[in-house]
Amino acid sequence: MNYKTKLQKHIILLFLVMLSFNLYAQNRTDTTKPIPVRQVSGIVRDSTNQAVAGAAVTLISTADTLRTSTNDDGIFVFRNVKSWVFTVSVSSLGFTNKVISGKYNDATERLTLNPIVLKDDQRMLDAVIVNGTPSVVYKTDTIEYRASDYVVRAGATVDELLQKMEGMEVGNDGSLTVNGTAITRAKLNGKEIYGGDVATAVQNLPAEIVEKIQIVDDYGNTAARTGIKEGDPAKILNITTRADKSVGNMARLNAGIGTLDQLEGSANLTRINKNQTLTLNSTFTQTPNGIAGGNSSVGRLGGGNNRGGRSGSGFGGGGSGSASGGTSLRALPAFTYRDKINDKIEFVASYSFRYNDNEVITDSYSEINSILADSSLVTTFTKRDGTNLTNSKNHNINFELEYNIDSANFIQFTPSITLSNSDSQNNSNTFQTGFIRQDQRNLSNSFNRTPIISGTIAYQHIWLSKPGRNFSIEATVGRQNNEAESEQNNIIRYYDDNTPPIDSIIHRAINTDNLQKNYRTSITYSEPLSDLSRLEFNSNIERRGYDNSRVTSNIDLADNRFVIDSLSNIFNYFFTQYRNSVNYKYGNNNSKYSYSVGLTSVNTTLLGERVGVSINTNTNRNYFKLIPIARFQLKLSNTHKLSLFYNGRANEPSFDQIQPVRDVSNPQRPIVGNPDLKVAFTHAAVGEYSNYIANAKFNYNIRFNASFTENQVTSNTFQIRDFNKSFINEVRYVNVQGNNRQSADYTFSKQTNDRKYNFSFTGSVDRSKRVALSNGIRNTSENWGFKESFGPRVSPAAWIDINPYVSFDYNKTSYSIARGIEQKIWSLSLDGNIYFLKRLQFGYALSKNYVSGINNNISNNPFVINTMLQMKVFKNKGSLQIRAYDLLNENNFINRTDNVYGFTEIATNPNSRYVMLNLSMNIQKWTGAVGKNGNSLRRRGDGSFMN
Repeated sequence: MNYKTKLQKHIILLFLVMLSFNLYAQNRTDTTKPIPVRQVSGIVRDSTNQAVAGAAVTLISTADTLRTSTNDDGIFVFRNVKSWVFTVSVSSLGFTNKVISGKYNDATERLTLNPIVLKDDQRMLDAVIVNGTPSVVYKTDTIEYRASDYVVRAGATVDELLQKMEGMEVGNDGSLTVNGTAITRAKLNGKEIYGGDVATAVQNLPAEIVEKIQIVDDYGNTAARTGIKEGDPAKILNITTRADKSVGNMARLNAGIGTLDQLEGSANLTRINKNQTLTLNSTFTQTPNGIAGGNSSVGRLGGGNNRGGRSGSGFGGGGSGSASGGTSLRALPAFTYRDKINDKIEFVASYSFRYNDNEVITDSYSEINSILADSSLVTTFTKRDGTNLTNSKNHNINFELEYNIDSANFIQFTPSITLSNSDSQNNSNTFQTGFIRQDQRNLSNSFNRTPIISGTIAYQHIWLSKPGRNFSIEATVGRQNNEAESEQNNIIRYYDDNTPPIDSIIHRAINTDNLQKNYRTSITYSEPLSDLSRLEFNSNIERRGYDNSRVTSNIDLADNRFVIDSLSNIFNYFFTQYRNSVNYKYGNNNSKYSYSVGLTSVNTTLLGERVGVSINTNTNRNYFKLIPIARFQLKLSNTHKLSLFYNGRANEPSFDQIQPVRDVSNPQRPIVGNPDLKVAFTHAAVGEYSNYIANAKFNYNIRFNASFTENQVTSNTFQIRDFNKSFINEVRYVNVQGNNRQSADYTFSKQTNDRKYNFSFTGSVDRSKRVALSNGIRNTSENWGFKESFGPRVSPAAWIDINPYVSFDYNKTSYSIARGIEQKIWSLSLDGNIYFLKRLQFGYALSKNYVSGINNNISNNPFVINTMLQMKVFKNKGSLQIRAYDLLNENNFINRTDNVYGFTEIATNPNSRYVMLNLSMNIQKWTGAVGKNGNSLRRRGDGSFMN
């Protein structure tokens, strides 16, 4: 081979090497190009359209493998997906695995997959089939129950569903408590229904349409929009509907008649179409006040077992309800309408009218202690019988308009009007012995009229470019005018050991005109510092103005009236409060722990003037206080959490407590204000620990409260002699230290796997210390109380329900100067239902109380028996029912109220034995909701539909 040939070969080889390096470099350059940021998301549901939480989701492609799990709402998200050709597999215990694959548009940066539906794994044994999500989930400020896990009979209403849920207790009147806390309002899919009335909602809405039950800590509309919370929350019930039963019509009708001239009738017409709700609800009852209470709805018997609540100082002597004998006539029509005008405007309108005509007959006994200046203890014994007739009418109109201007701006307007008036007549006889000896016969009548007009407008702006930054302003204006006229005709007989009895006749007219004007403005701003932290600012100004006039006149035998200046009181005052707060918050809904710490400054001003013939007084008081605020929540899992909260609040003395004049509007109880009173300040700490163990269906909740008050305003009662040389009680006001309270409540609930047996154990412990003064001498009371109760609910078969209940309530009060009081109550009850012959139902409710420590006005511990027989008619769309109450006619009511000075016991005539015959109809039809243009439905966390 010559030189030239060799050179050619070397050149070719060099060229090939250079070409390979160039190709290698090109390949390296290609691999370093930035990969487009892609995101894949979706939702996992079961065959009943329920979200599946905790499902394992895997995305596999030639470029990568990603894994995640679904959140509480069944949603999963993959970020930084490298290839748009992938396979997604989903697995969850109790379901068959699901695999989907495909090739998607590479130009799309965000891809939302169609809902992935898992089917039940039929190979698993029935005893261990689970659907992948727990029945109870704890979220921030929300407890959520999945309705499909609780089985109720066909045609059941929401209250029957709630009774199956852990920690829930439903009263016969429709009242609801959760872990010992009362629920105040009701919502459907995030908006109030039936005017927010809890009883109407749970006793009328069918259980079959419910997807979730939510118990929400509600801090108000401002907090809901901004996330900035102030004060103590109210507990509300939110019912979310199933997507396949979110459209429907319902009519529930009932009519009944009883053996004691009772009449009752109700009509509930409801139309629901996703976010649209139209309701017309009306109730009429004429019934004796007694064991059935004011609500004798079909299928509810009133067992009188005091389930779920601590009786405290009020006892039902074998029956449920309060001490209010006599008869009651009520009419309650109400109307609500919720709808969306378009995609931006949504409104809620409601009107309700309440008519009450009550006759209340009471018989009371009290022992009131007084400490004289020489530290000796004296007691006044009082027996009183009375009849009170009251007639009241109340109109209430509410409107709420929400306008979503765009994705960054929102405005809400909520006006309301309330018109109420009432008139009453009272006839009573009072006999006092012991330290104060006198007899009184009191005849009085009064008329009261109160119009209330108010409106609130709120605006919110959020920065789309800066998530978490938002601004809102809210303004409220209100006006309330209370006009009252009353006439008193009293005969008082005074006794003295050394003189014959002296009679005093008092015939007076009292005209009261109280005008109250309210103005409030609140501004909030939130600035994010990071993905998990932010600063919150809030400032609000509240001003309340009062124009009060109370003119007292003597009425002579010729019905002439003469104004008594010494008994009249005309005063005007303004109360202004400035609150400014700054708060640092860390964490979000997905954080394991979150906390917030802050400081609130409170500045108040009280300006007032009293106008009189002989005395004019002026008041000008200013107050400033710094209040720390702290919250902490540890979320161990979505069924396990711990929360702690501290807050402080200031309570300004009222104007009549500080005006330095002697108000003798009530000659038997004159009042002398104290201009040197300080503002009371209460420190409060609340803690709650909750855990739901899904596999064991075991739930427990423990809550504690502790508080103490600085400069508590309390009365200092002096016994002085009036012009008749008889003792009267003169009230003065002072600040005291030492008032405090500690309490703990706990609930343990255990259900079997098939939920046929539900065991519930609840209890509470309470300790409080109160300070009072009598004739300047300090008297301290300390109260200890606890209640333990066990109430299983048993349904061993579809044809029978058995609900036994036992509780023990103990209260002991000791005084530094007085005799102590000890009370014990054992409550036993049994209620349930038996279903037979397909259309028949027999219900029963038996209760027996054993009470000690109440020695007056009680002759026995009654045994109360209520029964019910019901037959389905009209192809199961109606029912004919007969109910019998208090078969043994033993029921009685005793209400006892204790304070530092003594106690009062009130007995009534319940008229509790009677029979009711009812005919009811229940017609309803439900279908599924469909999105616009056939699109998939999207819902918010409160159940409301987004399209």
